[in-house]
Amino acid sequence: MDKGKISKFFKNLLSELFVDKYNCIVCDDELQEKSSVGLCQKCHDKLTYINDNMCKKCGRLQYNEADYCLTCQAHKRHFDFARSCVVYDDVAMEIVRGIKFGCKRYFGKYIADFLVERYQSQFDGVDVDIAIPVPLTKSKKKIRGFNQSLEIAKTFCERSALALRCDLLTKIRDTKEQAKLSGEERESNLKDAYRVEKEDEVKDKNILIVDDVMTTGSTASEIAYTLKKAGAASVYLLTFASTRYKVERVVAEDATS
Repeated sequence: MDKGKISKFFKNLLSELFVDKYNCIVCDDELQEKSSVGLCQKCHDKLTYINDNMCKKCGRLQYNEADYCLTCQAHKRHFDFARSCVVYDDVAMEIVRGIKFGCKRYFGKYIADFLVERYQSQFDGVDVDIAIPVPLTKSKKKIRGFNQSLEIAKTFCERSALALRCDLLTKIRDTKEQAKLSGEERESNLKDAYRVEKEDEVKDKNILIVDDVMTTGSTASEIAYTLKKAGAASVYLLTFASTRYKVERVVAEDATS
């Protein structure tokens, strides 16, 4: 048996030994049947999928019949549109925290399966040239050990036949957590935080940004602004989850603007 076949044999063997193939990645209960997303039926049923009732711009779940949420009505979003698979609560939160802070890199392949389905249903007819994961600074990557957005994007791009580029966008400085800041603070916090490395390879391209969760949408908007400033034709965002829309907070911010 040649070295290639031996290597493949051991890779397949190790794959069969991974406990996540047989147990739910959230509650650890034994899976009664094979699950492409790694969840038992009980945990899967707790997910809140975002379907038709969503903001046409940011893609977050809407609680009324308006086409656009108040945030997108009041603030300019530089991305063309964003879409998420589920609401960021309960099980979705456990999955994101698992890959982001629990060093569970293998969660990326399960998140990618959600993204593939969402991409096929929501981006039909949209011409995407390249996909880019949201980058981390070198210091943040050193602390975390890896970029969770890249782990997700790798599998997603393989299954969607999209070109993945990790060398076109860099985060050049650390920023504060967006969720703890006001609307104006979010914008100043992210200003000039990203840099395009190869403008000639971004120019006239339709770009899909891939990430784990969208909280305020400010990060995606700043990245889109940076890419379009470098000549990108359009920029879209696809995430596993997005936070619940908080009407009271948006109204209060809009009233003071």
